[in-house]
Amino acid sequence: MVTFLDYLLGGITNGAVIALMAIALVLVWRSTRVVNFAQAGQAMFTTFIALATYSNTGNWFIALIVAIIAGAVLGFIVHLLVMRPVRGQDSSGAIIATFGVLIALQAAASMIWGVDQRSYPPLLDVVGFEAFGRTWPFAPYDALVLGATIALVVGLSLMFTRTSIGLRMRAAAFNPTAARLSGVRVARMLALGWALAGAIGAVAGVLVAPRLSVSPYSMDVLLILAFTAAVIGGLDSLVGAVSFGIGTGLVLSLVTGYSDPGNSSIVALALLALNLLLKPEGVFGHHHSRAV
Repeated sequence: MVTFLDYLLGGITNGAVIALMAIALVLVWRSTRVVNFAQAGQAMFTTFIALATYSNTGNWFIALIVAIIAGAVLGFIVHLLVMRPVRGQDSSGAIIATFGVLIALQAAASMIWGVDQRSYPPLLDVVGFEAFGRTWPFAPYDALVLGATIALVVGLSLMFTRTSIGLRMRAAAFNPTAARLSGVRVARMLALGWALAGAIGAVAGVLVAPRLSVSPYSMDVLLILAFTAAVIGGLDSLVGAVSFGIGTGLVLSLVTGYSDPGNSSIVALALLALNLLLKPEGVFGHHHSRAV
């Protein structure tokens, strides 16, 4: 029973990490209707910037702020130079473009910082809590990541449903023509969506870096798991991203604990395939018309 609880706590921790990246993917989808496979590269690149800032300042919060600003600027640049030129093409052109951005960012990071893995300092202790005479695999830093994930999804949900700028972003993504006729500056909203997603991705990268280490390719596996969670939860649902991000972490932790660790990837792909067969729009997704 204790071992089972250990796996559950470890799964919640890993799930919060997956959920953070899934939030960034959902955010781009909700604001631009594009699946951004470059998200892992953007998060990685801004995390390197944060690590360099921390090395020079010794201040964790300054490094986070610099990463958020860099993430927003990078997201805007990706939109302006890459996504905007292919906006009139079919969705496959945009997807290929995001893969190109991912490869370019990984190559740039390799040239600037090298390919060796680097450790990122955590803000809080990463050693598990002591209780009932044993150490539990859930540390203060894990609580910080989980709390930040919940705060982000609540804040973003309120922004998209309760603020005029969030509603304009949704309108620009769902029906650009109608939004433009209603006075919404679609190009500006799409650019804002990419910048915001870049900033959220930077937060995700900085928060997960102490657990993953930092290298040009360190977040690739996380991207695959986050994409799985986002699709199962529904690419239009922030709640779905968090719920199934944590759920994916729990399932993979149990599979890894009770069987061969190599089975975790197979189980993730099986869950994704099953969801696409039974509910392709996602558990929390919906495809009916909506008012924005």
